[in-house]
Amino acid sequence: MNGSLKNSLNLVHAEKINRIVLERKEKPRYFTVFSTSCSPQQNWQSLLFFYVAYKVKQPGNITRIVSGCNPNEADALRKIHREKISTLSDRFHLHVTPDWGFRDQKKYWNKPHGLLHWMKNELRPPNNVDEYDDDIIIILDPDMLLLKPITNDFGDFHKDDFWIGGKRIEKVRHSTPFAQHYGFGNAWLTSLKGNLSYVVGKNSPALKVTLTEASNYYPAGPPYLATGKDMFALAESWVKFLPRVHELYPQFMAEMHAYCIAAAHLEMPHQLAKGFMVSSVTGANKEKSFMFLDDVTREKACNAKVSPNKLPFVLHYCQRYAIGRWFFSKYKLHENIFDCDAELVREPPSNVAQMYDWYIFPNGIEKNDYSKPESQHFLVKHAWMMCTIIFSLNEAVFQMKKKHCSPKANYNKSFHFHNDDEFQDMLRNVTRPF
Repeated sequence: MNGSLKNSLNLVHAEKINRIVLERKEKPRYFTVFSTSCSPQQNWQSLLFFYVAYKVKQPGNITRIVSGCNPNEADALRKIHREKISTLSDRFHLHVTPDWGFRDQKKYWNKPHGLLHWMKNELRPPNNVDEYDDDIIIILDPDMLLLKPITNDFGDFHKDDFWIGGKRIEKVRHSTPFAQHYGFGNAWLTSLKGNLSYVVGKNSPALKVTLTEASNYYPAGPPYLATGKDMFALAESWVKFLPRVHELYPQFMAEMHAYCIAAAHLEMPHQLAKGFMVSSVTGANKEKSFMFLDDVTREKACNAKVSPNKLPFVLHYCQRYAIGRWFFSKYKLHENIFDCDAELVREPPSNVAQMYDWYIFPNGIEKNDYSKPESQHFLVKHAWMMCTIIFSLNEAVFQMKKKHCSPKANYNKSFHFHNDDEFQDMLRNVTRPF
C-alpha cells in the first residue's frame, strides 16, 4: 500500500471515530484509554476491561491502545474487537499504533507513545482545540476493573484525609490533573541524583520543585485524569523526557517517573488521592484504601455489600490474592479463558475467609498464617479482592460465551491454580498445613 493511500485510510478512520464521539452532547466528554501489548494475556484483560466498563456504565468513549503487533496480530485483534467489543457499545474502540520496538524493561514506554499517537490521530490536536481542550482524558491500565464510573467530579469522594497535601479542588480543571497517589514519593526526583536539568533543560520550572512538593503533588499513577489540553501537553513531554530519565535511572519505573517530571516541567501539580484504587493488600496506603471493608466480617468478605459511594473507583489486580489454596493471579490464569471450550474459574465459597486463616501460593513456598487476631483483617481484604476479580471474570466470560459461542460451550467453573490433589485435600481439611 502506498503512503498516501495509507494516510488517507488512517484519516478516514480518525474522522469516523471523531464523528462517533463528537455527536454526543454531554459536556465534558470523557475519553478513557488503556495501553496494551498484543500478548494473549492482555487480550483477555482487555475483554474483561470492556465488559466491566459496560456493566458499570462508564461514560464517554473507551479505547484500547495496542502496540507491538505484527500485521497478522493487528488484523486478528481488529476482528475480535469488531465481533465481541463493538457489539457491546459503539463507544468502545481499538487504536493500533506502530511497533516502536519497546520490549522487556522498556515495554511500558508504549503507554506514553501510544497515548500521544492516539491523540494525534484520533483527536488531532492542536488543530482542533475547540473540540477537545475541555474534554476529560482518563488513563487506566488493562489490569484494572472499574468498580463504578469515574468522572471529573470528586465532590463526594471521602474527606480531606484521603487527599495528599489537602483537598484543593473537587473537579479536574486546566493545570490541575487528578491521579492516584503512588508510594514512590519524591523518588521521581531524587533517583536522578541531581541531574534533573539534563532531562528538562536549565530553565525548567521543574528545577524549582521542593522535596515536599515532589511528594505531595507529583507521585502520580493510574487512574490519571486531565483535560484534553493538559493531557496532550503531558503526553508530549512524557515522551520527550522518558529516554533521558531511563538513561539516568534504567528501571521499569522510569516511565512513571518521566510522567511526574513532565507534570512538574509544565507546572501542573496534581490533586492526588489515596483511595482511587485498591491493589496491594499489604502495600502503601493500604489502610486508607481499604477502609470500605472496615465493617465487613470474615464470614461476608467474599460477597460484601458495600455502598457505591464508599468503594474505590478501580480494583488493580496486579498482585496475588489467596485464602487457603484459593488463589488468583493474572500471570497464572490460562490465556484462552474466553475461548468457547475453556473452563471458567472455580469460585470460592462465600464464607471462605471464615473457613481459612492461612494461605499457600501455588509455588508451595510463599505462605502466611493469619490466625492472630491483629492480622485477620488481611483475610477480609484478600477474600474481597480475590472474589471480586473471579466473580467479575466469570460473569464476563459467561456473557461473552452466551453471545458468541454454541450451546455446547464449556461453562464449567472448574479451573483452579493449585495441584489438584493438594487443592482437594484443602477442601476436605481446612486446618493450616504448616
